[in-house]
Amino acid sequence: MNVWSNSQAVKDYEDFLANKPSAMDWSSDCTSVFIVPSSGFDLSSPYECLLSTLADVDNGDIVLEWDDSSTFSIPDSSSSCPIYVCLPSSSLCSFVESDYVQNLRTITPPSPLLEDFVFLNFDGSISESILRKNNLGSSEQTNLLLNCGFEKSGGRYDYKLVQNEVNLGVDAMGIKKVAGRSIACGKWAGSVKGRIEESVKGNCGIEGEGENWDLVDLGFYRDVRRILFEYGILTSAIRLVGEVHTKTSGEALTFNDVVMSYEGEAIDLIRELSSCLRGGLAVTMMYGFEDRILALAESATMWKDQDAKTLWGGQKGLGGTWEQQNGWWLEQMTMKAFAKRKETRIPIPDPLPMHTEYLEFIGVEVEGEEEPVAE
Repeated sequence: MNVWSNSQAVKDYEDFLANKPSAMDWSSDCTSVFIVPSSGFDLSSPYECLLSTLADVDNGDIVLEWDDSSTFSIPDSSSSCPIYVCLPSSSLCSFVESDYVQNLRTITPPSPLLEDFVFLNFDGSISESILRKNNLGSSEQTNLLLNCGFEKSGGRYDYKLVQNEVNLGVDAMGIKKVAGRSIACGKWAGSVKGRIEESVKGNCGIEGEGENWDLVDLGFYRDVRRILFEYGILTSAIRLVGEVHTKTSGEALTFNDVVMSYEGEAIDLIRELSSCLRGGLAVTMMYGFEDRILALAESATMWKDQDAKTLWGGQKGLGGTWEQQNGWWLEQMTMKAFAKRKETRIPIPDPLPMHTEYLEFIGVEVEGEEEPVAE
C-alpha cells in the first residue's frame, strides 16, 4: 500500500478525479490592478508588448508603477480583484521582498491581498523559491505561463499575434500534440484567460473560431508547476550548452543552433536537471518533456533566435534573471548538497556534475566542491 505524505498532492488528485479545478474559483474577468515597471515596457519584447495592452484605465483598471520605492502601496478596495505583477524577473525579487509586501504577509492575519497577486512567467525563470519563501507560492496563487505576444503591425490593426505553439504530430489516438501553449492556474485563472483573449481579439482583429476558440488553457497547479520547471530546464540547459560552445568556437549561437548542432549534449543536461528535480523537490516531468523542450528551442517563434548564453554577470549575488535560471540550480541544488556534505561529513555527491562542470568552464566559481569528507 502506498502512503501519501503530501496532503496537497492527495487533494489535487481527489480534485482531478472529481473533474474540478482544485476547489479554486476560476473567476471571470473584472476590474484589475496592474503593477508595471517604472521605466515602462520594452515594446521590442512580444511578451511585454502584449502586457502593455491589458490594462483598461477607462473602465476602472488601476496602473501602478514599481520603482523600489518605500512609498509604494496598492489602494484599499472593498472587493477582491486580480493584481497583475507585470514585472520582469529581474525586478520580481525586489518586489516580493519589499517593505510593502512584507508588511502584508507579517500582519496577523496576513492580508487577503496576497491571494490576489497574479504572477506572469514568460522567460523561463524559476521564481518558485522566491515566492514560497514569501508565502506567495500556494496552489491558490494565480500563475500564468505566457506563450504568446504582440508585434507591431502596419495593417488595419495595431498588432500581430505571435505564438510559441509548436506542432508535435499526433498521439496514438490521433489527437494533435502541441507544445508552447499559454496556461494559467489559481484563483484568478479565468479572469487572466478572459483578459488576454479579449486583448488579442481587440488589438489583432482575431474573431476566433466560435465559442471554442481559446488562447490560454486553464490547468491544475501541479500541472502548471511542472510546465514552469520544464521551461526553467529549457532556458538553463540550452543557454549553458550554447555559451560553452560559443567560448570554444568563438561564434555566437542561438537556441536553434544549439539544438541543431549539439542535441545530444543538450539532452544529457536536460535529463540531469530533470533528475535532480525528481530527487530534490519530488517534481517529475511529464512523458516526452525532452522532445517538447527541443522542439520549442528549435522552432518556437520567440525562443529559436534568442542568444544561447547564460546571464552570468561575473559575480554572484547580482539577483535578477541569472539567480532564477542557471544560478537557481547552482544555489538550490549543488550548493545545498555541498553544505549538507560539510555539515554531516558524508560524501554526498554533486547532484548536477555536468551543470557544475560547464559553469566552471565559462568562469563561474563553485565554492565548496572540494570539501574533505569522511571516508
